[in-house]
Amino acid sequence: MSAHATEMRVEQADESNEAGLRELLRNNPLAGDIVVTLEREPNALHAAATGGDSFNILVGYRHGQKNVVACGARFELDAFVNGDVRRVGYLGEFRMDGGLRQRRRMLIESFTAMREAHEAGNVKLYFTTVVADNVAARRLFEAGLPGFPVYEPREEIVTLTIPVQSGARVRTRSRHIRQASENDEDAIATLLQRTGSEYQFHPVWDRARLASQTRCRGLSTQDFFLCESTGGPIGCLALWDQRGFKQTVISGYANRLRRLRPFYNAVAPLVRRPTLPAPGSRLETTFLSHLAVAPDDEETLHALVAAACRDAAKRELDYVMLGIAKRDPVHASLCRVFSCHAYTSMLYTAFWKDGADAAAALDQRIPRPEMAIL
Repeated sequence: MSAHATEMRVEQADESNEAGLRELLRNNPLAGDIVVTLEREPNALHAAATGGDSFNILVGYRHGQKNVVACGARFELDAFVNGDVRRVGYLGEFRMDGGLRQRRRMLIESFTAMREAHEAGNVKLYFTTVVADNVAARRLFEAGLPGFPVYEPREEIVTLTIPVQSGARVRTRSRHIRQASENDEDAIATLLQRTGSEYQFHPVWDRARLASQTRCRGLSTQDFFLCESTGGPIGCLALWDQRGFKQTVISGYANRLRRLRPFYNAVAPLVRRPTLPAPGSRLETTFLSHLAVAPDDEETLHALVAAACRDAAKRELDYVMLGIAKRDPVHASLCRVFSCHAYTSMLYTAFWKDGADAAAALDQRIPRPEMAIL
């Protein structure tokens, strides 16, 4: 890709430069009470390929330098929009070195390159998520800067983090849950298609995509749990262990939590809670994904999540995560039954001029993007 402006030259990420991309991710922690880096070892392109049927990762270099100082990604995937299958895009993976002024300039230049990829692509409407309390980033995206797509806030998405040990103790005796087998592949795809059409931005999970070790790397049919009734499967959920290509690493703790950590760690085993790892340690966590359950069927929902937590305990995971819209009944139902820590992101639609009509046509269905692939 051609050079764009005075601050950076921008290129497509590939095998020749993905090591620099991984270094950028390692060196740019996300602030919070627990400061973490979202790492992509051993190859950042493996993780990216789960995000869509096609993708562009753009990396930026300061002129005359070899280190990657910025990145951003654009994905295309088939998803349900207003009940129909549409090709949509996702924008994300933005990381920049430097101070606020430098980051702003690099972001403008990244979107100049992203616009070129958009014009060569097959989608008009995008969605993206930004951590809700990252006020500086949200103001920047909403400012209407030159070259930026229009960002419209749509929905609060809550990522629920459930301690595996406490989740595994939830008992729901009125539902029969079993591990899926290869004979269930069609039933799983049917459940996901039927449920997905009721939501906005729910990915299309047909049998071919579910079997793809590019789109669903590390996920097998045996990682799914099915709830059965006399008429057949009525719900499914997967425990997608992504630690082989996505890692959450503890960089440190905010002041208050750093002081409390020794006391918390002394008490945590007594109440069957995970301890807070030392800086530099990997957080043993992964996503629950591919949820399909009727909105009013709380028993099935709880039984599936509890079964996944019991399996996660066998894999020595400490936490499982599930991203869900705040107004989705699933959110309130899980919070009533499971011990959850929540962090909130804002879901935006994003579009350049050619996508304005598509954004305006969105109905009021609850969004359900698959947070495990974002």
